[in-house]
Amino acid sequence: MTRFLNPVLLGKHDRPAPDYGIFPSLVRFPAKLTADDYRLAAHGSNEDPIPKPLTAHVHVPARLGHEVNGAARYLSYLKHEIALQGSLFDVDRCIEQLVLTGNGAGCLGDDQLAGLMTELRRHFGLKRSRDRDFSLRTGPNRLSPQRLADLIALGFNRFNIDIRDSGAAAIERLVEIQAASRQAYLHPPTLELALRLPGRTPAGFSALLERLVCLRPERITLSRDVGHGTADWPRGSGGSVPGDQGGTPERSETLALLVQGIERLVAEGYVHTGMGRLVLSSDTLVAAQRRGWSQRCLEDYHLHGDADCIGFGVGAISHVADGYYQNGRKLPDYYARLDAGELAICRGYELNADDRVRRDVIQRLMGSGDVPYTAIEKRHRIVFRNYFAPELLALQEMAGDGLVDIRRDRIALTPPGRLLPNRLAMVFDGAFSESKPRYLQMV
Repeated sequence: MTRFLNPVLLGKHDRPAPDYGIFPSLVRFPAKLTADDYRLAAHGSNEDPIPKPLTAHVHVPARLGHEVNGAARYLSYLKHEIALQGSLFDVDRCIEQLVLTGNGAGCLGDDQLAGLMTELRRHFGLKRSRDRDFSLRTGPNRLSPQRLADLIALGFNRFNIDIRDSGAAAIERLVEIQAASRQAYLHPPTLELALRLPGRTPAGFSALLERLVCLRPERITLSRDVGHGTADWPRGSGGSVPGDQGGTPERSETLALLVQGIERLVAEGYVHTGMGRLVLSSDTLVAAQRRGWSQRCLEDYHLHGDADCIGFGVGAISHVADGYYQNGRKLPDYYARLDAGELAICRGYELNADDRVRRDVIQRLMGSGDVPYTAIEKRHRIVFRNYFAPELLALQEMAGDGLVDIRRDRIALTPPGRLLPNRLAMVFDGAFSESKPRYLQMV
């Protein structure tokens, strides 16, 4: 495995790129699409012979203004937005996937979460069967056995656990969470390991990996930065804050940690599905990826690609039919639009024919990592090699470095290429400019 995951080679190609949770990227969203366009799109989707199911992303940022009751105020506006959105969609269109996003989501109290779920149930149909996917990101110190039971009662059945502490108490809590999840028939929890934590060293990271290998969790994500607010790890509460010792790893050190983690976990039978996500070979995500069903979304990989997505909260993004719509990105703007009795949408983008072709290719690269030419040609009535002749030429350098295999009938990512699928997908983004400073690198 080591000979394939070369940190120097990966570092060469790890340049800023969108994460392609959506396509096109946000920088292409003009202000010309309005809330009225969104209403028309929602009405049109209701009229489909077989309306799509719904997914919902509820965004709760870490900073909610300077008021003491900032969280309470924000939640009241969220509930108002839920009511406005609920009036647009037929009641028989069920929410199958619910994701609470943002660094503030995991810090909401149980009463606040209960109020939020009650409001969603009041205005939307929430799927009740076990195959629903209602997820919350939090830390193990905030997930006691009693709280886990309370969250399950609210409807949550998937948890993303932010792991920063390798101490005995934290590992014991993870054992309890895993056992409770299996007993309650929940989706397997995802353990999230940030690499650029202060004090993170190869030796310490190796020790953490060994502890996790013994637990054998179904899913592990290795990410560059912390995905959760530090409010979840208060000092003096029994949970350590690793940032108290040592400096933050440099980029080359972080990349070496990423390679170290992938190699160790793959040696233990895990499958690297892309962008630092590793799952056991028995996981449904592996089979879905091989069949081309897995898709990259705003937060993760998922199996709910054929659904309309409703975004709630400041800066949230909705995707209905061929349109993407974003809420106001600043709290004052978000509040003002809702105070006026309007949806919070401030801008949007409707895909054209070329966008749809490129989105299909990019979704396949980000999901299964395999792009059969015939599948694209039949769906969009093009000749792949002619339509994407410049892109295939631009891929040659990465193909020469072993990141992608360009075959006669398809494009397929190699094991190292799965670390940087967005970098390869960027080649097919017709409007991308590498001068954009807001894009992120894998490391």
